[in-house]
Amino acid sequence: MVRQPARDLAVVLYDLAWLLPRTIGAQDAKRDPMPPTELEVMKLLVRRPGLSVTDIARELGLQPSNVSTAVRALSERGMVERRAHATDARVARLHPTRAAVSNRRAREQAWGEMLDDYLASLPADDRRVLRESIPALRSLADALAE
Repeated sequence: MVRQPARDLAVVLYDLAWLLPRTIGAQDAKRDPMPPTELEVMKLLVRRPGLSVTDIARELGLQPSNVSTAVRALSERGMVERRAHATDARVARLHPTRAAVSNRRAREQAWGEMLDDYLASLPADDRRVLRESIPALRSLADALAE
């Protein structure tokens, strides 16, 4: 039986995950449009560089052919570089370029600025609680990513 606080947390986090790209991420998408698959691939590679196309497909639940298409487009945009695997040259390991990391940092900065406007509309106690919850939420994200 799922305890009510865990259920409530799951629901609100799911709602936020759905709402954030549609609110603070919407302006970002207009400024630098990138197809959702490419965004997902980049998000994963910035967090975990050195994955193969097969690794990414498995991790994101996508077809390897779709990941290959996204990686090809990202490579053409200068966002991903392929490196040969240390022990098997047939396997390419994918790494974000400096441009990709810079792009991600710029996106995160813009997200923070836009979210700050929404946070300003909340009561001070809610803002404080949300700020204090960041480490716990990061730990939860790390646990979910394993």
